[in-house]
Amino acid sequence: MTIPQLLPLGTRPESLSSLVLEQIKSAIVNKELAPGTKISEASLATQLQVSKTPVREALLRLRHIGLVSPNGSGLQVVQPSRESIREAYELRASLERASARFASTRRTDNEMLLLAEFAEGSLTKTLAGDAQGFREFDAQFHRQVALCSGNDLLNTAIDDALVLTSALRARDVPMTQHDSVSCAKEHVRIAEAIASGRVDIAGEAMEEHVGHVMSMVLAVFDQGESAR
Repeated sequence: MTIPQLLPLGTRPESLSSLVLEQIKSAIVNKELAPGTKISEASLATQLQVSKTPVREALLRLRHIGLVSPNGSGLQVVQPSRESIREAYELRASLERASARFASTRRTDNEMLLLAEFAEGSLTKTLAGDAQGFREFDAQFHRQVALCSGNDLLNTAIDDALVLTSALRARDVPMTQHDSVSCAKEHVRIAEAIASGRVDIAGEAMEEHVGHVMSMVLAVFDQGESAR
């Protein structure tokens, strides 16, 4: 198997491991590090022109997130599978249900203003046919709900789940225009439920929303599998 060549990093930021993580994650999503590829800590460090320490830290995070998995004494890039996508979204749904419930009683007025802005922004962008703009507001909306939960551990867990689902979706599911209008309208309803303090409704709406997205992603994945 040909060893993929990653470009060396030209900068040395304070959090080098974060930049290394983003570089490796991007290589996984773009299939420069193909599914099933064995990960060599030394090789990655050489290609990125960094020490092994930030590479090791990045790989530990990617293993925790679920983008790399154990393979004997080393690691490998996870393989595409319906099960991995389903499990990632189910985990995310349960975490985000909790965040929406907590946000309903803990959010500040300023946090709520941003949440409403992101929800409305996602709807505005998708109605205008701006898919990239929708994706940006979509990510901001979900991260803002997590922030509003007032629980740092939950916030971190949700960020990991968002990284995993977005990476698996970008790598393993053909890029299509999903029903982003209905998703954006769900954002607005969730934001309204959180703003009015309707704990149960906010939690249920968020869980249903993530489940809705999962169903769409899995349907496209299944179509791709059947076409092979």
